Amino acid sequence: MPAEGPVPEGAQVLCHGVSWPDSEGIPRLALRTPDGTPADVPLAPGTRLGFAVLPGNWCLGHTTVASRTERASMPCPDRAPAARGHQCGPCFARDDTRHMHDFHRSGIAPPGLRDYLAQEHWLYVATFAHGASKVGTAAAPGKWRRLAEQGAVAARYVALAADGRTVRLLEDAVTARLGIGQAVRSAAKAAGLAAPVGNGEGDGGPAALNARLAHRVRGFLRGTAGEGPFAVVEEEWAPPAVSAPLLRAWRERRTQPYPGHPQAGRLGEGGHGFTVEAVLGQVLLVRLADSPVRFVADAAPLKGKLLRPGHQATAAPAVQELLF
Repeated sequence: MPAEGPVPEGAQVLCHGVSWPDSEGIPRLALRTPDGTPADVPLAPGTRLGFAVLPGNWCLGHTTVASRTERASMPCPDRAPAARGHQCGPCFARDDTRHMHDFHRSGIAPPGLRDYLAQEHWLYVATFAHGASKVGTAAAPGKWRRLAEQGAVAARYVALAADGRTVRLLEDAVTARLGIGQAVRSAAKAAGLAAPVGNGEGDGGPAALNARLAHRVRGFLRGTAGEGPFAVVEEEWAPPAVSAPLLRAWRERRTQPYPGHPQAGRLGEGGHGFTVEAVLGQVLLVRLADSPVRFVADAAPLKGKLLRPGHQATAAPAVQELLF
């Protein structure tokens, strides 16, 4: 981590992944000390990170939702290993948000989450560097942030629904009728940015694909009454400014997979040290010491890991910078 950062060298911190602000701004590597105190590191261009990844996968605690504007992230009281996703069993059982994605079918949710789901929600179509696309949802206040977290290279909002139940019914209908999935693996997103396919060729690449899919979804939605009030919308999402160098390097085919792990592009084990140049979703564009080449590193595997800040430096491999 940065020498001037909030975490002393040799300490251990639990990584919660890359978090984004609600509107345009600098993302942060979300870190927590053992007692749950935030120790986030802003990922501004030029930030130097150095850390060792310790063995194991650890519980990130649980979230309580008091209302649509009030929520709290609670650390795991047992500091237990993760057993289900990024949580231990007891924290999963305590987590208010676990009901969010099934509420439209089950009707089960605590009062605070019901209030959160009662606000307007957006339906979007996002497309990633390797050409895969997904349909997804975002609550009105987190509309921009949700797509920033996803790491899309192109995205469009296609509907505005009165509440969270309605938007998830629309999402399921789009998946069932048009075959657009609801998830894309983080490793595939990073790999696409390191080895772009179809960009600027024949079909127009991911941007043109996203426009076509969004048009199809809007046409489908206009032809269905749905199961709640919603409006079809046409609005394009704007990627973060801090992502621009990575998107530019990707379009020019001047990125390579991060070399510091046997599975290229991943940071989930070992020691790492580099300078951050850009961030897109959970993906970092980094430069190593003594190397002119920029590398794409998938930060998603850091989530749930204990990190020990230090002065590690990833060795630059003998590679030739990619040309056009």
